[in-house]
Amino acid sequence: MVAAAPPGAHSPWLTGWALAAVLTCACSQRQPTPGTVQSDVSTTAQLAAAVLVAVPATPAAAPAAPVSPSDLQLDPDDPERAAFGAAAASSSVSIGTAQNGRLDNGVSLQDGEHLRLVGHVRKNAIHYGTWELVQMIARGAADVARDHPGSVLRIGNLSRQTGGDIGPSVSHNSGRDADVLFYAIDRLGQGGQAAPFCRFDAAGVADWPTEDAGRYEFDTARNWALVRSWLGNVDAVVQWIFVSAPLRNLLLDHALRIGEPATLRTRAARVLTQPRDSSPHADHFHVRIACPASDRPACLDGGVATGLARAAQVDALLQMYHQGSPEEQRYARELLRLPEASELHDLPPIEGVD
Repeated sequence: MVAAAPPGAHSPWLTGWALAAVLTCACSQRQPTPGTVQSDVSTTAQLAAAVLVAVPATPAAAPAAPVSPSDLQLDPDDPERAAFGAAAASSSVSIGTAQNGRLDNGVSLQDGEHLRLVGHVRKNAIHYGTWELVQMIARGAADVARDHPGSVLRIGNLSRQTGGDIGPSVSHNSGRDADVLFYAIDRLGQGGQAAPFCRFDAAGVADWPTEDAGRYEFDTARNWALVRSWLGNVDAVVQWIFVSAPLRNLLLDHALRIGEPATLRTRAARVLTQPRDSSPHADHFHVRIACPASDRPACLDGGVATGLARAAQVDALLQMYHQGSPEEQRYARELLRLPEASELHDLPPIEGVD
């Protein structure tokens, strides 16, 4: 169920008939071919412009205001945060991009009371990251366990101690990426644990592997608490959280229902994204932090914003709107409302296999 917007507030997505009228007219001249990304810059730009002109920008589409500590009720003297040791931040250095880079002095993420590494991660020594990423993950697990006692966060791939490829992933090269498994509810109440990378459908119910299908449910409350902790972390800036569109919508609707600050919800809507040219990420979060200030200019957040790249992304969103599920159509509508002059980083990057 989609929660209603507060009285008097602008709708956070487009009205269906207004957008449908524009896209039906525009796309009658050019239908995307399934499984391909068009690169006709001029035509795609006209389609994007038609959408943006037809639907004026609303406050929800504007760049998100910074999330202040008062919004998130952060305690700067929190002993858990202090325990990580700010001096350690200078030891790790992320170099290059997430797809082509390396990591100097990677910090090891270790098992703890509220955190466990998935078996292959330690075996393959891919549990390293920048200090900023490692402390953000550890603190997030502790924050969720504080509010939901007994919670244990399971962690997949991070990076090698010196970075580089970890195949089959095309990112995770520079210590700023981590695969984090979802919290799940055992619907049978037997106290079991879902298989690593258990996949969830549009309703948030497990549909793979077969033995877990129907038994486990995406724990929206705990997964939102984790996202909230990440976005409120004062030592790291979240760049993207890759997750499937249906699960993204469950999280955002939950945040609205429980009365989270508008600044936090807007920020979450911008970073929670379903990538393209990749799995939809219905079985784990892939979180990426921005380059730490101390690592610039050696660390690079993304590529150069080109007209061709932006056109390909807009085209992929138009294709998702026409051929995707209702949840993906909602997601495409939200992103197509970005101002025409947006930089490339305002649209989610095209990811490879992960």
